[in-house]
Amino acid sequence: MSDVTTIDPWQMIFDKAGDLVDAILHEQPKSEFDAIDFENAINSKAIEIVWGKIDPEDDWSVVIRPVKKGVKLDDKIEEHFNIALRQGVFARMLYEESMRKIIKNYTESSQPGELFKVGDKMILAFACAEQHATAWRILKDVKNNSYEVKQEKARAATQEKKEEGEILLRGLVKGALSKRPVHGWQGHVRAAQTIAKTLFPLIDEYRLPLPSSEDKLSERIEKLIFREPSVRKVYNENAKHPLEEPTKVREVGGVRVAYSRDSGPVG
Repeated sequence: MSDVTTIDPWQMIFDKAGDLVDAILHEQPKSEFDAIDFENAINSKAIEIVWGKIDPEDDWSVVIRPVKKGVKLDDKIEEHFNIALRQGVFARMLYEESMRKIIKNYTESSQPGELFKVGDKMILAFACAEQHATAWRILKDVKNNSYEVKQEKARAATQEKKEEGEILLRGLVKGALSKRPVHGWQGHVRAAQTIAKTLFPLIDEYRLPLPSSEDKLSERIEKLIFREPSVRKVYNENAKHPLEEPTKVREVGGVRVAYSRDSGPVG
């Protein structure tokens, strides 16, 4: 029987294929990475090959071309990922199964030629895996830097800044409302104007993510007091005349009916 060193060069490819498979699985976006069952992802490719659902050698004829306009980028990304994963698994299967069968069943004189045949396939499979892994990484970068993605990131950043501004303003207004005037707040509009006049000078000085106009700031505060339950509660505790719960208007049988948020139809 052949000495184990006969297949040592192929073990290097076997190990590198394993490293590649592990790398691309771990390079998945975090949302997908957390959901991936690594063992199942690998086993599913092995099953495809063993049961003849797909001929892995067909992947060797897939030409990697620049993505044309109109082609769905996500589809090409998925295609390259699947081929890279499948070829990495295939290279390891050739070593673990085909080469071991040769060592077990072939005569010592016929083993080298047969081993090199399998070895050639391992090289082709690993090279194919590397090429498609590279294409997958490039297209991922293209997607992450595309205009649409940049726009989405910009929208997310704007929304985040807006939410930060709302949280900040809510806290500042609550603090201001809790400082009850001698006779209590004389209406939420006047309270908003008073608080806006106090807060406005701080916006420019500390670059706060709040309206850059005192009038707009006053409008924001007025709506906040009226609509935000937690802010309205602080106002009511310190106002001369507490605000009633906001009402919603719905049409019932063609008649517009006002509904209190807590108590149902009003009037």
